[in-house]
Amino acid sequence: MLFRFATLAIAFSAAVVHSASALAQDPSDATTIDAQKIEGVSDLEMSARGQAEIRHGDAAVYGEFLRYNREFGEIEGEGGVRLQSGVDRFFGPSLYYNLLDDTGTFQGPQFQLQRERPARGQADRIEFAGKSKYKLFNAIFTTCKPGQDDWFLEARELDLDYEADEGRADHPRLRFFDHTLFAFPRASFPLENRRRSGMLTPYYSQTSQRGLEFGIPYYWNIAPERDATFTPVWMARRGFQLKTDFRYMQPQHVGNLRYEYLPDDPVFGRTRTGLSWVHTQNFAPGVMAQVDYNKVSDERYFVDLASQVKQVSTGNLPQDMFVVKNAIFGSGSYVAQARLERFQTLQDPLAPIVPPYWRLPQLSGAVNYNDIVGLFDSTLPGEYVRFQHPTLVDGSRATFAPTLAMPRIRPGWFVTPKAGVRYVTYDLEQTATGAPTNPFIAIPWFSVDSGLVFDRQTSWFGQAYNQTLEPRLFYVRVPYHNQDNVPLFDTALADFNYPQLFTENRFVGGDRFGDANQATLALTTRFLQQDGQERFRATLGQRFYFEEERVALAPGSTLRLASESDVLASVGGKASQALSYDVTTQYNPYKSRAERYGVALRYAPEVARVLNFSYRFQRDILRQIDLSGQWPVAQGWYGVGRYNYSFLDRRLLEGLAGAEYNAGCWIFRFVVQRLQAAADVTNTAIVFQLEFTGVGQVGTADATQLLRRDVPGYSVLNRTDPALMPPSANPRLPFQQVF
Repeated sequence: MLFRFATLAIAFSAAVVHSASALAQDPSDATTIDAQKIEGVSDLEMSARGQAEIRHGDAAVYGEFLRYNREFGEIEGEGGVRLQSGVDRFFGPSLYYNLLDDTGTFQGPQFQLQRERPARGQADRIEFAGKSKYKLFNAIFTTCKPGQDDWFLEARELDLDYEADEGRADHPRLRFFDHTLFAFPRASFPLENRRRSGMLTPYYSQTSQRGLEFGIPYYWNIAPERDATFTPVWMARRGFQLKTDFRYMQPQHVGNLRYEYLPDDPVFGRTRTGLSWVHTQNFAPGVMAQVDYNKVSDERYFVDLASQVKQVSTGNLPQDMFVVKNAIFGSGSYVAQARLERFQTLQDPLAPIVPPYWRLPQLSGAVNYNDIVGLFDSTLPGEYVRFQHPTLVDGSRATFAPTLAMPRIRPGWFVTPKAGVRYVTYDLEQTATGAPTNPFIAIPWFSVDSGLVFDRQTSWFGQAYNQTLEPRLFYVRVPYHNQDNVPLFDTALADFNYPQLFTENRFVGGDRFGDANQATLALTTRFLQQDGQERFRATLGQRFYFEEERVALAPGSTLRLASESDVLASVGGKASQALSYDVTTQYNPYKSRAERYGVALRYAPEVARVLNFSYRFQRDILRQIDLSGQWPVAQGWYGVGRYNYSFLDRRLLEGLAGAEYNAGCWIFRFVVQRLQAAADVTNTAIVFQLEFTGVGQVGTADATQLLRRDVPGYSVLNRTDPALMPPSANPRLPFQQVF
């Protein structure tokens, strides 16, 4: 039978031709042919010429000449053949393909894989081994756009099994501008961002404390809820180190265990180790526990082996464990906690610190009652702590501090009178001769917090705003009680800031309750947009004292003599959608000078464009400037940097300068960092990273983490790419794992 039409479409069922049952079949089971000319026997074999198209399910074949065998589901095509299988597309001169089992062969094709990580490439031959299963011979693979062949992966054989999320390569080579960066005998990798055991991309860095550093991580996917990474590291100045990172997660618990082992550090002269364990456990609704245990072998561990301020500045490593229970009942709630807390103190000989007390144990709890007889709120907190210290007074402290409040909150105003009493008793050891071993303190107190809120509609620079005016008055009365015979376990003078103006105690901790007969007067105004966003805020506050201060932090400490506190003022908000600012000051009216002030600005008009400026001043204590930013400087090029300088110490605390280049399918980063690791130690690090979009990176492993920490508002270039997502969202990257 011969058909000659300009265009013809014929539908087949799998078993019946031109029958009612065939027409009722699911369209996905049907095969359609469309072409300028169709020849053949409809139930055996047909040929299609001129813009031919054969479809079956989510597979479609296009070409100038296609031959279709209905009995076996086979398609043969020649002369510019295109195959679309789901989201994947293949182009080439010659194709054999079976629509029924998705098998076949494509000679000399190019391909585009529109997966979670889009990719393209070419091969001498592709064998189709089933749905989303491809075997490529002499293949080239890249995530660059067509026409941009900056980098590609070459392999003798490349097996891609998207159903199993597994890729295998034989003799792969990663080439960058025709230069081979890496070559391996074989590679195994995940395709869709699922975890898989294997070697990760080697990394290297250069620092003044460690010299050249080179590491090869091995990732072990133990189970869906557990994994581990083992990283042998070679450091030119320190030798070999093994780093391990074990993560685990269950519905009731999650944790992370890290251990580092450096045998016989040739510079330090001994074996060095570091341990960190963080574990969170949920036993039942409202009952949870946490462990945060950290320990290193010596006091200079982070100075020599770390590269981040949060590590090198750590003076006290926590070794903490607690269990907490909280629940709601009726019109109240309660919370109870048991804690063991100790520290490993890392001393800097040029800047020594006093080790904190250990709490072994700390038992605390509180019961809260709300809306008692429709008038009162009550809190009944209590605490018992056993304090231990190697050189200072040991002892225990028990505290009970009930409070009763009567809040009245209405539109436009509020007033909250509050009263309480603080009972504290001690059981002390190693006290000075004649000092009491069981001092007891009972101090009543009273406070009233009140405020008004006025608002009005106004306009500013032609835009409508809702302006508020919020005066606030706070009064507190605490009678004097001599506390000179009580030790200082965990107490210090509170920082003088705006929130502290509205607290009953000028001390933080449980060993001092300052006498007070004082009032705080403050005024705040805000300009709010119609959507509630705060465009401008100004605040002014000052405390007025009606009696002289008598309770000191320690005998001989300086007491306040003035009848008024310094004035606290701040201005902040957003000058535009891109520019935000915050200015604060502490002004001494008696000396007519600022004792402390700070200025912070951020300009961030769009992604990957941010400039930060801050200046902090505290008389005789602090005078620092901090500049940082990320900004495009040329087509594809971005500059990044930070400058944190102390004028009092006349030294650079941290400096960072670098450049990034975003080529779309690859990103280059180069950064030099200088860090004040200790009073007498400066560490310089050179960070280099080459990121291949959707594939992985070579160079320093934590380059983006460093930039995020040092440059507030830093944006990872091409951040929509899964390969650049945070590690928690992106366990491993394809082509990172080899051997």
